[in-house]
Amino acid sequence: MNRVITLFAATLLSGGVSASPPITLVPVPVGNPEFDAARGGWNLSEETGAQYWSPAEHGLSATEEWYQGEVAFLPSKSGATASMEIPGPMIAEGGVHRIAFALARWGPDRARVRVSIEDADGRTLVESPPIEAGLWKRFFVDLDLPVASKAEDGCRLVFRSTGGGGDKGEAGTGTETAVLLDKVSIARVASDEPGFKPLFDGRTLEGWVGNTEGYGVEDGAIRTYPERAGGDLRTAEQFDDFVFRFAFKIPPGANNGIAIRAPLTGDAAYVGMEVQVIDNAAPGYAGLKPWQRHGSIYGIAPSLRGYQVPTGSWNQEEIRVDGRRVRVTLNGVVIMDVDLDEAVANGTLSGVEHPGVDRRAGHLGFCGHGAVVHYKDLRVKRISGAERPDEG
Repeated sequence: MNRVITLFAATLLSGGVSASPPITLVPVPVGNPEFDAARGGWNLSEETGAQYWSPAEHGLSATEEWYQGEVAFLPSKSGATASMEIPGPMIAEGGVHRIAFALARWGPDRARVRVSIEDADGRTLVESPPIEAGLWKRFFVDLDLPVASKAEDGCRLVFRSTGGGGDKGEAGTGTETAVLLDKVSIARVASDEPGFKPLFDGRTLEGWVGNTEGYGVEDGAIRTYPERAGGDLRTAEQFDDFVFRFAFKIPPGANNGIAIRAPLTGDAAYVGMEVQVIDNAAPGYAGLKPWQRHGSIYGIAPSLRGYQVPTGSWNQEEIRVDGRRVRVTLNGVVIMDVDLDEAVANGTLSGVEHPGVDRRAGHLGFCGHGAVVHYKDLRVKRISGAERPDEG
């Protein structure tokens, strides 16, 4: 039944640069990732005590990094489940799928959960080993899904509490211990489609211009050297409509950014646009506005929180710029999707003019804000293929 399964709590993505080809994470819709009962979508086994549950009503302070509003409450001794339908065409081809979710334990005893994908007849196609819940943490499970004859009829993503004992789900001593679950996503692990070209050779900054003193190469990645110099790094080439894919790693409290459609000089957040790269969970950034979060367009468009991997691990990101639309996908979740004209129709969110929002082409780049940040697997694909003259 099961094929290769990889389980990790974000830290597997950390470490050195792999010689393997870069991956892309193609989102698979799961309806409502945050267990808002009003929006529905999830089937909770109410007969086992599974329910929509408010952390705030039980004395837990709200944090959008791990949960938002209600979560799924799965009693650990009852085999409680939370399941969501997956459209058949999205997974009928099989292959590795990355399931991501925030998980915690409520109560004094051990609590664990298994993640599985079942076909339309309830047959388990692939299943993870038990995952131990503790303090809030984001987990990632890679499930190698076989091509299933029933997949076209649709499948279900299932989370099942297994208790704190052995694999059969023996209960602990407390009756209130449960698994808390929120912010679920599923993405197909894929290779790039044709048309992408690398922006970085893994050894030098050839093809990059700007403040090259403040950037260098370490273990096959571009990294900032804020102690040597600040400033920005730009591609020598310009792009109008494109898909930019990359991996990045940040330390606690880091702040950086991705310049898009920017000129070679000036603050990209204003003379071009800046897609934020920032540690949302840092205590110093507790007061971040939605248009300052990771993946937002600074001052212009807000983004969702809660889908970064912990600091020190590699995130996978895609920025798609197509005409007046910009979309950011982080670790297989679309966290920002905006029409620029609509976003600024009544002024910018920051209340400050951002003339760069009107640019139709420009350079890609990194916006140095004094933190050590690593970037790798940089590649880009033109959507329109049209070249435009330099706008400044």
